[in-house]
Amino acid sequence: KRIDYRISSYQPMAYVAAHTHKIQEQIYHVLDGEGLMELNGEKTVVRRHDVIHIPPGIEHTISNSGLENLVFLVVTTPASDD
Repeated sequence: KRIDYRISSYQPMAYVAAHTHKIQEQIYHVLDGEGLMELNGEKTVVRRHDVIHIPPGIEHTISNSGLENLVFLVVTTPASDD
């Protein structure tokens, strides 16, 4: 009920559309590959072992900018944004 934990994998050029969460916060931990993380319009290249904290209300997106799959853990709390 309190935490959602998953492994996400995006093929080259795949992405998540920009969005926000009302009350959820997230941690992304990159396991493999390379991507472009955007938080409130600021873009940063992310690679293996990078950890990103996304507070509630921050618009964010991630895309695979590399040639291999971008694999990362996503930890979200609370599990629901209601």
